[in-house]
Amino acid sequence: MYLVTSDEMRCFDHDTIHRLGVPAIVLMDHAGRAIADRVRELRPDKVVVLCGKGMNGGDGWVAARWLRHAGIEVEVLTSCHPADLQGDAHTAQQMAERFGVPWKVYEPGSLHQALSGFDQGGRGRAVLIDALLGTGVSRPAEGLMAQMIEEANASSAYIVSADLPSGVDASTGEVPGPAVKAHETIAMAAEKLGTAVTPGAIHAGLVRVADLGIPVDPARVRASYVSPAAFGQRFGFRSAMTHKGTFGRVGIALGQMPGASRLASLAALRAGAGLVVVAGARAEASLFAPDVVVREGGDPAQLLQDVDAVIVGPGLGLLGREARTWLYDLVRAGVARGVIDAEALAAVAHAGQFDPVASEFVLTPHPKEAARMLGWDARQVQARRLEAARSIAARSQAVTLLKGHRTVIAHPDGRVRVNPTGSSALAVAGTGDVLAGVIGALIAQGLDAFDAASLGAWLHGRAGERAGEELTEVAVTASDVIARLPDAVRAYRAEVGASE
Repeated sequence: MYLVTSDEMRCFDHDTIHRLGVPAIVLMDHAGRAIADRVRELRPDKVVVLCGKGMNGGDGWVAARWLRHAGIEVEVLTSCHPADLQGDAHTAQQMAERFGVPWKVYEPGSLHQALSGFDQGGRGRAVLIDALLGTGVSRPAEGLMAQMIEEANASSAYIVSADLPSGVDASTGEVPGPAVKAHETIAMAAEKLGTAVTPGAIHAGLVRVADLGIPVDPARVRASYVSPAAFGQRFGFRSAMTHKGTFGRVGIALGQMPGASRLASLAALRAGAGLVVVAGARAEASLFAPDVVVREGGDPAQLLQDVDAVIVGPGLGLLGREARTWLYDLVRAGVARGVIDAEALAAVAHAGQFDPVASEFVLTPHPKEAARMLGWDARQVQARRLEAARSIAARSQAVTLLKGHRTVIAHPDGRVRVNPTGSSALAVAGTGDVLAGVIGALIAQGLDAFDAASLGAWLHGRAGERAGEELTEVAVTASDVIARLPDAVRAYRAEVGASE
């Protein structure tokens, strides 16, 4: 599914209105009716619509009219007097008023009053429609608008946001001030990138896309969710005429904590690598499964020259200070593809100083590691996840996967994918090593860095979901995630098969 920015959506709106000749008021009516139709499915006893002064507010007025038409008790609280509205928003308000929709200009406490008796489930179910701020607003909500948002969040009504939650940046997912915490969001024509990326995704709840008849041109969109359908049979399907060499060799540089390398090696095998080699000065075969080749006696740059993809970082420990030498020796030896994780990320960047690496490497920082690379703090990274991932990718010239809820995969050229799979079951030590192993295996099998990082995140997240379902999210270990990778491959095959 494609994810659009506010600028991209504005272009698609413009083309529909001016090139195709669909009047803007018709699109507004489609949007408002889509909201009303969904709210009707919730079987509310009372609906309160919060309307701003822009086009988003116009959608809210239309929704109120359609709900009134359906015989549902509805009331509008507006952030400004209707006489101050302009254009299609004013037209929508006039039609709603003529239809008998009651309205009031919002004052502090008026929302609580409108929901009185419904808010706490006394006389039935209340639904609140958030139509305050649209895609064109990126500044923090202030004054009366901020009060409306805060009062909405304090209510116990079920909240449905029109297009995106008010206060969330449509293009970045940043939440610079007060923002509505919706139970669900009705996205118009296409989901906005800001509701796919955390923290905006947390505020959006469940996102449903309403088809308004606005054509969205994929060639003009730079972001999307990770979807198995995009990869087809490039992974997960094998012909009879193959052998271990067909699926590549993964090399893992062993450091001082072999457990992390063990997890990465087993994950790479479960993700389809034909051969996995672990190498280091003190490598011990007894520490690894018999399926893994262990090479001892020299530095990894010498021992891993024959692999198709290398994983550097998991378990390096104090040897992390040597990662720079290992990494660039491997690149010079021709192993210019793989995964850079954990301590090895310091070989690429520290405190904002970057040393570009080969473009077919994937960097896999978690928020604290990303913060060290950029010279930020972890809270800044979490508040500006999209910007952080894109900045690291552009400055390192390597694909960057920023771990966390709604993992962001950024290409140096600005393209972005957001991974929809995963759960809190993955919040345990070692799952990052598992992810590195999966991505390394996909690179060895011939996927480019951007595709390998994207599909790797999807498989890893689905395996984590499956482990959480079986074991509870509290009791999952990294080894449990590896054990569920076959389930993730089956899920991938099922989705690809359903799309063809």
